[in-house]
Amino acid sequence: MSEARSKAGNRSSDTRERLIVAAEQLFGERGIHAVTLKEINAAAGQRNESALHYHFGSKKALIGSILRQRADVLDTRRSQLLDDLAASGEKPDLRGVVKIAFQPIFELLHTRDGVRFARFVAQVLGDPQFDLPRMTVWGRYDGLTRVNILLADYLNDLPPEVAEQRQRFMLEMAISALAIWTRRHDALKDVAAREFFTANLVDGLLGMLTAPVSAETETALTPAVKSRGRKTDERKARAD
Repeated sequence: MSEARSKAGNRSSDTRERLIVAAEQLFGERGIHAVTLKEINAAAGQRNESALHYHFGSKKALIGSILRQRADVLDTRRSQLLDDLAASGEKPDLRGVVKIAFQPIFELLHTRDGVRFARFVAQVLGDPQFDLPRMTVWGRYDGLTRVNILLADYLNDLPPEVAEQRQRFMLEMAISALAIWTRRHDALKDVAAREFFTANLVDGLLGMLTAPVSAETETALTPAVKSRGRKTDERKARAD
């Protein structure tokens, strides 16, 4: 009986993984709303059309499951990189922090798994149902939390609102750039081009983070902060 339950559990786990891979592939290629649950079931080789609903419940829950599963693996690697750095006794400069933030996905760009995830997460980024930058902060990922603490330390000369928005820009720009890169016909094979791309991407992100705050941005900042404060108060009043 125990062996039978084990086999059933393995089959369920295999089915779940096939559904995740099929969904990730289709979402990345065609977009979140262009793909039906029926198509995902078929691509995963599931004759039972209720398989996806049984394992995930809804498309939104499926997307959340994919994000969590992939993010857990990437963040474990990110934490390892930070642990190795801490053990060496070295403190990373800002470029080093930015590189560690994205190194786990850089390391997968030569694999179909990495390409599939990069395309998928870019589609999620563009979907109004998901606030990906906020999800990464609220996801309680140890590696990302440590990266954000280091970034905050290096960006403390910026107005807090500017620093916060630039960190969002960093994630959004990196994800978009990675997805575009994977469309190259030689993305999986050209090691030299990939290394140049990732190094140059880190340089660009670093430049964006450290760019001087212009007088125009300073002038626009105060009204924007006041407006956001009013909207927050209005939301709280409606909730009460």
